[in-house]
Amino acid sequence: MLPLVRVVAVGGAPRLRRRLAYAQRPVTALIALLALASAAAEERPWHDPLLRAVSADYRGALVQRERLRAEITALPETPRNQQSGRMGFQAYRTGRAPINFSVWIEVELPEEAELDAVVLVPVDAPHRDFPGPGYGFPLRFRVDVLGVETESTLANYAAQALPNPSGLPVWIAAKGARGRRVRVTMTEPWTADGQFFVFALGEIMVIRGNRNLAAGARVTASEQFESLAIWGKANLTDGQSLLGAPLGAARSPSRGYHSTIVESADATKWVQVDLGEPTVINEVRLIGASGRIFPGRPGFGFPVRFKVEAADEADFSRPAMLANFTGTDFPNPASNPVVVPALGVRARYVRVTATKLWERAENFTFALAELQVYSGERNVALDRPVSFLDTYESGANRTWLPQFLTDDFASEQRLVEWPEWLRGLSRRREALAELTRAEQEIFLIRGTAGERLADALWLTGAVALAGVLALLLRVRRARERALERLRQRIASDLHDEIGSNLGSIALLSELGLHRPGGPAPGDLEEIRRVARQTADSMRDIVELIQRPATTGDDFVAKLREIAARMLVGIEWTFEVGVALELPSLTAQRHLLLVFKEALHNIRKHAAARRVTIDFLRDGAQLRLRIVDDGTGFEPRAAVEGHGLANLRHRAAALSGELSLESAPGRGTTLTLLLNPSVLRA
Repeated sequence: MLPLVRVVAVGGAPRLRRRLAYAQRPVTALIALLALASAAAEERPWHDPLLRAVSADYRGALVQRERLRAEITALPETPRNQQSGRMGFQAYRTGRAPINFSVWIEVELPEEAELDAVVLVPVDAPHRDFPGPGYGFPLRFRVDVLGVETESTLANYAAQALPNPSGLPVWIAAKGARGRRVRVTMTEPWTADGQFFVFALGEIMVIRGNRNLAAGARVTASEQFESLAIWGKANLTDGQSLLGAPLGAARSPSRGYHSTIVESADATKWVQVDLGEPTVINEVRLIGASGRIFPGRPGFGFPVRFKVEAADEADFSRPAMLANFTGTDFPNPASNPVVVPALGVRARYVRVTATKLWERAENFTFALAELQVYSGERNVALDRPVSFLDTYESGANRTWLPQFLTDDFASEQRLVEWPEWLRGLSRRREALAELTRAEQEIFLIRGTAGERLADALWLTGAVALAGVLALLLRVRRARERALERLRQRIASDLHDEIGSNLGSIALLSELGLHRPGGPAPGDLEEIRRVARQTADSMRDIVELIQRPATTGDDFVAKLREIAARMLVGIEWTFEVGVALELPSLTAQRHLLLVFKEALHNIRKHAAARRVTIDFLRDGAQLRLRIVDDGTGFEPRAAVEGHGLANLRHRAAALSGELSLESAPGRGTTLTLLLNPSVLRA
């Protein structure tokens, strides 16, 4: 049996280690190790092409994985943790497993209504080795909506546990269920160590349209753990969780409203929005800002104590109090919207008055990213005029202005409505879980197929080994024959090139020894010239054998080097207009000797002042042309010397066409046409 391995990482070293898990036999392990060398740089294993060809399940899993990856890319990003000091609700037990206890929580809405969804938001609280997001989220639970005469079950995870949502919400569609109370009954607790069992939630949201009807709602529970303001049932509907404000992808050009900076926290500041006409107000949302110079302090400028009022008069001579937090310090909400229910108050103006300011850096200020006023499903404060007691002048970088308080942007991104954002985050959680299952299926198919393929490859390898050995023997014999031919060619070159030159040196030396008065100066000069030519030829032959060219450019560079050495004192040019592929060693040898013979003839006989060499493409052929402006000769009247015979012999060995054009006093043109395929043979 193959072990079921949960795939967590998508790539890198963990994936490579997991691929070794199915290698339970020595043969399989050996093949797996060899495969990892090539699979480390990419996600596909060595047998991926074969699996794609033969396994419909494998192809389906790959398609599912790519579809999920594309979908996840289009969904809202996991928000940065915006959890405040109010963490949420918690109930727990300690002891040894099994621990059987259940807890219910009930949210009472302002009135009975048809609901769109219930959203459960997890808590981020680390516990020993557990990193934090998803702490205490119940494994099994049920969600019910209770009305005066009706009761509907929206979700029942009693039979099958819900995978831990980590830092993402769980959207539970209500499908129009009607009620005034929402009850969550938790029946199987979360545990990390088998000795501490806990139920915990960060927030319960009840969505209808674009509003959260549970904001500020009364909560009752069968039991709870109270710890200062950190844990408590009221924290389930205070709007403060790890999610923060609902943000879209568009980046914000502004940061919001910012009052002047003062030296005392007790200074009073206010800002208000004009709705244009008396309007029925259902709720007001205050969204904290973030400052460029304080990036690690979300909730920048949010007042420590404040009140929210509505009025028909701009001077607020007869205000209606919507919320009063001036008696105690309000915990900083980070970027979480602070929702103030208005319960249908009718007014034209909404004002936020800060009575205790946020500490900036040994000074104090009041700031908000956005002020939203909802009448039904619509934010009626959008783009409405803003009045204020005072405002901060931000200089050239004008990102803090009063009108930015109602521009539909938070300090970093555009604000969107709750439903699309929460539904998208919940779908992201589901898609990530589906992606994990697809990865598991791909891994298991690869593992099982890998074992079978390894066995098949082992048998196939044993059968093929004899064929490989026979092929190696044939290759060895072919190489031996090729080496013998190379020895013969080298012997011929040494005989033709080196032997001839050494014979000339011996003859000149013999004549000089028997001449009265010793060798003539001209004879010594000729001996020196021939000896130097012989040394150059020997060096070219040795280099061709020991350090053959490795690229076409490398071979052309050798030709240039020979031209530079043999045409010293003569003006010359060398043009290459073709991307030459590397010739075979035999072709290199013949080309080098043709080239050297032609340059030797120019040097010895032509008395040329200028030589032009080009290596170009001529239709389907390659053309090597060497032109000099020397004395020339009459080709038909010339007696063929050893050099011309050698040139024609080398051209024939290359299956090329050699031509000479010359006339007395008009220089000489040597042209060699070659088939590119012959050079590589």
